[in-house]
Amino acid sequence: MKKTLCIILVFVMAMSFVWANGTSEKKADKKITLTWYQWFDAETHEKELKPIIAEFEKTHPNVHIELSAISSETYWDRLALDIASGVEGDIVTLDTGAGLAGYYSQRKGGAFIPLEKYIKGKVLDDGTRLEQDVYLIDSVKKDDHVIALPYIMFSAPMTAYRKSQLQAAGISADQLGNWDSYLDAAKTLTQDTDGDGKIDIYGWGHPTFVETLSRWWHMHWLWTAGGGIFPNEEAPYTADRLIFNGKENVQAVEFMKKMHDETAPSGIKTVTDIHAMFANGSVATCQIAVWTLANLKAMMGDDYNTDLGMANFPSDGDKAPVLVSWGNPLAISSKCEHPDEAFEFIAFLHGKYAQKLAMRRAAPTNKLVYDDYARDNPKQAEFIQACQNFEMRNVPDIIQWNEFDHIVQQSISDALLGTKSVQEALDWGQEEMKKALQ
Repeated sequence: MKKTLCIILVFVMAMSFVWANGTSEKKADKKITLTWYQWFDAETHEKELKPIIAEFEKTHPNVHIELSAISSETYWDRLALDIASGVEGDIVTLDTGAGLAGYYSQRKGGAFIPLEKYIKGKVLDDGTRLEQDVYLIDSVKKDDHVIALPYIMFSAPMTAYRKSQLQAAGISADQLGNWDSYLDAAKTLTQDTDGDGKIDIYGWGHPTFVETLSRWWHMHWLWTAGGGIFPNEEAPYTADRLIFNGKENVQAVEFMKKMHDETAPSGIKTVTDIHAMFANGSVATCQIAVWTLANLKAMMGDDYNTDLGMANFPSDGDKAPVLVSWGNPLAISSKCEHPDEAFEFIAFLHGKYAQKLAMRRAAPTNKLVYDDYARDNPKQAEFIQACQNFEMRNVPDIIQWNEFDHIVQQSISDALLGTKSVQEALDWGQEEMKKALQ
């Protein structure tokens, strides 16, 4: 009897071990899917994101990264709505130029998890030390926590011009460095080349469509004139400190409207429309960001190397231009069920392999690949270097920024298209900002 009981006990223990071991193996083999919210274009998906994901999944076979591509025009409204509903992606792409506070503050305790414990002492397989070798980590803090990793960095703007068109018109690139001389140059460049009574080449291009990207194409003119939204975009961010309808902004937008009316294509144009017209030669000058160089290279062919020139953003009189630098950091949702695996992926995006792919369109944040960046992307490196000579400013990081963003876009679009006078458009914008702050 005792012998029988011992046999049964041994059998049960053995089966328990097999069951537990099998369960453990199944758990280890379980496929984890992490959704990545981002808005990047189709070319970036094919040339950058998909290869990076494939490389990551080789060494993390139990993790699948699912790209959730949302259009740039709707991304921020969608992100705000999804965070409020608790259904955003596991990994979220942010924009320091669009503020972090408005999204982070939507959930009690923060919409994104703190990353300090993950970052501390983290060294990637290629030797990248997150704490020492990645730029801009201090730019992604909220409530004394690092809530994202920087990934890629941008700067803006510079003035792109067609060398051949300036030369044919007898215009020096130096004329593009001052508002008044830029206007004169743009007038000269605006031409009916075939004599049919229609303009074939416009001297300047500027977006008028109400879209997130247009905010940057507007704000630099306001800042360089001495204006903006708040003085120097510094706190406190209270209604009594709003300067959106002030004389400096009025002066800047009136100048932009004169440029638009006399030298730019009419009607509603997106940033992409303007850059496409520059690429095909129907716009002689326009403002660009470092990320647009990759697009222009794809569109311009040989002209990219031979005919694309870049000049500093124009200043107003004695004032120096004010530029911007921003990044697309990656955060992990506080709703994410697998934060450890999510961090491994965003850390991988800061390694040398991923950063070299990303630098096709932006400046890397991993300092270890900057020599490669300058060698492989000389125009981008030239752009970044030139921007270091000027003040860099950013929009106010306030919880109401998403509303403010729409207001900036709409008011300046109304002014440029003439649906409101410049003063009326900026007065409307000021009042709407006051309402948002309340």
